[in-house]
Amino acid sequence: MNLLDFFKKKEKRKRLEKIVSRRDVVLEPDEVEKKEERKNLGESKHAASTLLRPKITEKSSIMKEEGVYVFNVAYEASKKDIKMAVEELYKVKVDKVNVINMPPRLRSFGRKFGHSPGYRKALVRLSRGHKIEFT
Repeated sequence: MNLLDFFKKKEKRKRLEKIVSRRDVVLEPDEVEKKEERKNLGESKHAASTLLRPKITEKSSIMKEEGVYVFNVAYEASKKDIKMAVEELYKVKVDKVNVINMPPRLRSFGRKFGHSPGYRKALVRLSRGHKIEFT
């Protein structure tokens, strides 16, 4: 396969030339603002799909007084994703994120057996002075 590397080198050179030529182009202020707006729209869409819903229970309302909020989150979401999503959607500063994978539970209805779906839960600790109001 070493014979085909000759062609790959040409492709890499072409790509590098395109990148260099793009850097020479100066953007006007209007174009820069448009690109920033598009970027913000994509982030909020990602944030909304990361945080599914706040988990409001008696225990979570007690934790809320200590500055810890509980959310159901997507399975694919990492701690960094959750932190960015909360900061973006609620405009607060997050100190720490803990994630718990809740397993499915076995349920029975008469002679029929099944299970409730499992889910992923995030405990988000906010900085002092920051609060989230759920309506």
